[in-house]
Amino acid sequence: MGKSVREQRQLWFRRLDRAFWVIWAALPVVLWLAYYRTTTASATIAESLTGEQAKCAAIVANPLTMSAKGQVLFWSLFALGVSFYAVLIGILHRMVNRFANGRIFVSETLQGVWWMGIFLVVWPFVETITTVAVSYALYQLGDVKFFLPSYGVDVSTVAGGVFLMALKFVLEHAILLQSENDLTI
Repeated sequence: MGKSVREQRQLWFRRLDRAFWVIWAALPVVLWLAYYRTTTASATIAESLTGEQAKCAAIVANPLTMSAKGQVLFWSLFALGVSFYAVLIGILHRMVNRFANGRIFVSETLQGVWWMGIFLVVWPFVETITTVAVSYALYQLGDVKFFLPSYGVDVSTVAGGVFLMALKFVLEHAILLQSENDLTI
């Protein structure tokens, strides 16, 4: 006998839940690769250039050659950037885990959508402010040669956050209508 649509969906959510555990298990490898690429960027660029051009690679900051204060600032900014993705993956994983356990339209899911929306709206501003502040501090410390601030805010991320916040209210209203419909039958 075949499985119902609900059982099939839950099976997919269970598989997706396992996939999130694979992502969490791969996180140390991804962090190591990010660390490795960050610390070897100037050498990699120098290898790809020839002659006088290779000297230009020296302007790429290497956090390993920075002062102690510069390294703390740089790696703090690095950790902040990584935490953005860790928080998003965590929120999504919790939601998928709830779905896998058959709890789709529950208040915790709606709160997860709401908090993800807020996080996506606030994050681009936090990222821009901290990146400019750390860049300026590194320039003042002499750890980077140029201060080139970037005041761009990722508008698509903000729009996605606003969409999720609105979606939370739409889902909440749909749940209310469904419960009213269930009561009238």
